[in-house]
Amino acid sequence: MGKRRGIPLQINWYLREWMDMLGVKQADMIKLTDWSKASMSQLYNGKQDYSPKIVDAAAKALNVEPFELLMKPERAMALRRQREAAIVLAHDSESPNQPRKAVGE
Repeated sequence: MGKRRGIPLQINWYLREWMDMLGVKQADMIKLTDWSKASMSQLYNGKQDYSPKIVDAAAKALNVEPFELLMKPERAMALRRQREAAIVLAHDSESPNQPRKAVGE
């Protein structure tokens, strides 16, 4: 007889928070991922743990990076803003032939 896993003690991902922030309903996720209604409910309510396959499916459905689901949305968004600022800064510094503006110009 197979061993049934119990309710996880701690869920270390933020599916519910991401879905809530993005306004994605459980019914939407079911359509986007092909998860059953029961699995969706258990994942959303923290009664089923995740696997890499589940994280990948959720990330694709929510249009986020898989690693972002492992952090609170606010933190992931802050990292996105930092990355975008770094890209802008790097792009600006790649144009050495353009004169730099003096402070106050």
